[in-house]
Amino acid sequence: MSMAPAAVAASAASASAPAVVPAGMLPAAHPPLSVVGGQRPLRCPHLEELRAFCTAADLGSLGRAALRLHLTQPAISRRVRSLEELVGAPLLTRSARGVALTPAGQRLYSHASRLLADAEDLTAALSVIRGSVTVRLAISHTAAELLMAPALVGMRRISAAAVEVLIANSSVVKEMALAAQADLAVAACMREEALPGLAMRQLVEDEIVIAVPLSHPWARRRQVSPAELIASPIVLRDPGAHTRAVLERTLAEHGLPALNAACEVGSTAAAKQEAHEMRLPTALSRMAILPADRLEAVQVAGLRFTRRFCIVYRQGSLTTDARHLADAFAASARSVT
Repeated sequence: MSMAPAAVAASAASASAPAVVPAGMLPAAHPPLSVVGGQRPLRCPHLEELRAFCTAADLGSLGRAALRLHLTQPAISRRVRSLEELVGAPLLTRSARGVALTPAGQRLYSHASRLLADAEDLTAALSVIRGSVTVRLAISHTAAELLMAPALVGMRRISAAAVEVLIANSSVVKEMALAAQADLAVAACMREEALPGLAMRQLVEDEIVIAVPLSHPWARRRQVSPAELIASPIVLRDPGAHTRAVLERTLAEHGLPALNAACEVGSTAAAKQEAHEMRLPTALSRMAILPADRLEAVQVAGLRFTRRFCIVYRQGSLTTDARHLADAFAASARSVT
């Protein structure tokens, strides 16, 4: 069977030409590429990279950006470095004092910050379109462990609103409420603390106590002296934790030096675990010590480390569903006292 010359030419052309795929069928896993000035194609930056970069620039620190975004500092560094590789120039200068924008970083920041704001607006619009209601809750680690589960159960009884939970240190939680990044926040506060721009509703009084494993020599004593506490290695929360701030402030008010940290941990549960493994004292909320923990609370002569847990929110901004959640936390607090 013979083929006409025109048909042969057409067949050869179709065999050698690249396949054309409709735009809507391109694989979603690959970001779109842009060609700039004849250079090699550039991928579009990811929102996570831009958010890490802008947050670090806003706060002047990779570490504070990690806390704000609930990531590790290496994760923030990787995202910024990936963005710098894409740009082909340093975006942040790094020093012992923190980070600052380079000239290239300043140019990118103005575009990136607008893009992130537009993304937040889009997310809000999508929520409205879907008809969904979400209460953004920011809560400290200890409050989450002690109060959150019963509060969420109580919330479900009176409201169908979804609750988006972000857990961080109390200082970060209060910053999020002030910046309107959370509709409601639950955080530890100093007894006399006032927060300009924020309304406060007290939930429960709390006391930080020294807790030791039952095998520790202090477990058989009713109290220890401040000198013994200062001399002993102790498992402490991280420097940004409110528990740590209460300890250091009270000691300083009595003219005492800082405690001797054997290690620093990021949560109450981790503090309990390390206290047992290292056979050392730790400092915890009295409410967090349960019989199953096999820990004994020990008084420090002449010292009390007191604070309170509060609901905080921007003045005049509490929605009906956020108010329901606040009431559920109040009921949860009553159940643990």
